[in-house]
Amino acid sequence: MPAIPMDDQADLPGSYWAATAVPCPPVPDFDGSEKAETVVIGAGYTGLSAALHVAEQGRSVLVLDAHEPGWGASGRNNGQVVAALKHEPHEIEAHFGTERGAELIRVVGDGPALVFGLIERYRMDCAARRSGIITAAHSTASLSDLKRRVEIWTRRGAPLRLLSRAELEAASGTGAYAGGCLDPRGGAINPLGYARGLARALIDRGGAIRQKAHVRAIKRRSIEQGGSRWQVITERGGVDADTVIIGTNAYTGAFWPGLQKTFLPARTPQIVSQPLRDNLAKSILPDGQIMSDTRYLTVGVRLHADGRLHLGGGGGTAGAESDALYAGLAAYARLLYPQLGELQWQYRWTGFMAMTPDRYPRLFELAPGVAAALGYSGRGICTATILGRELARWATGEAGIDDLALPASTFRTLPYYPLRGLIVESAVRYHSFRDRSARKGSALPQ
Repeated sequence: MPAIPMDDQADLPGSYWAATAVPCPPVPDFDGSEKAETVVIGAGYTGLSAALHVAEQGRSVLVLDAHEPGWGASGRNNGQVVAALKHEPHEIEAHFGTERGAELIRVVGDGPALVFGLIERYRMDCAARRSGIITAAHSTASLSDLKRRVEIWTRRGAPLRLLSRAELEAASGTGAYAGGCLDPRGGAINPLGYARGLARALIDRGGAIRQKAHVRAIKRRSIEQGGSRWQVITERGGVDADTVIIGTNAYTGAFWPGLQKTFLPARTPQIVSQPLRDNLAKSILPDGQIMSDTRYLTVGVRLHADGRLHLGGGGGTAGAESDALYAGLAAYARLLYPQLGELQWQYRWTGFMAMTPDRYPRLFELAPGVAAALGYSGRGICTATILGRELARWATGEAGIDDLALPASTFRTLPYYPLRGLIVESAVRYHSFRDRSARKGSALPQ
């Protein structure tokens, strides 16, 4: 049976992020008495970024969430701050048109600057490190693809640099890859710490966040002075607003008809080891970069400041958490770093990401005054922060929905959504087979 993301346990998982992040700012329970010009549903990156940018304009804003800020994917991911979507520039321009595509490429490329700029401006304590992102080629064929990627991006002014196999091994500490590339624009954060930092910044700016606010519906309500406002209804009462922003991503409920059927939720794992011995830790990603690879089922690798090895991704499920999810990551760690022996994994947890069929995010204007952004497909930190800012421009009247960085999508539900469990499991098996086949066809270790 496919799992329902919002049915996961109410407490944060016992993750490395939860163990090391700064405390969450005090967030009162929702009691139905608040008022705001803009109501934001979801206290993850999209919602908190949107609310913060609304508050910066001096508008009243209220964020509602069933749980504390960062409870969902925003507090459970690998922490990679990436300056790109899942597509190459020419693909983006073909999809959205040359002009709109080029603007989207520029905005996403500036995403790390936005994220790290907010972190610096509001003095967020979230282990931020802008030392670059390494993309490692898991096969000789994928290295050729990376060479083309570097050529395409450098022609557009992006500072990517190709890494030979020897350079990649020196930069990562593993000889399991054919080479790679380095994008110095990106970096790494404690993602839960970033979510809590956004929450604290919002509160300091006069915005409000309320938890235990499980949204059940959004409806139009007539007002005595004439006209109408939107009413966001929870089991603890409702709140009226001129505009409503939805930023619930994979954890979207049934409060807006069909919205949760526009993507496929997939549960992905993270594991973090006990601290490595100093001599071993110094050989892994010694310059502080975070690394991902070119597999379709991408694995993210990072070494924390306290010497812990962290792997995330590499598989997924539409169902419940299981030992098998973590076993695949542990096996991949042995492939990358056999010198470490059998590692002791101290932390493990999962979170849901929202996958769209084409892996592009979605921006919807669901009705006049109601908009949503979701479907980040594993690129949520920058993209959600960007789209939160863009939705704030829309909510404050600075820009229309068609003037935002991401072109608005036509609202369509997935006709195969009832088969989401079968589809996710089949896709994971298929792409796992393709990733293994690519390595078998190369000269790399198996």
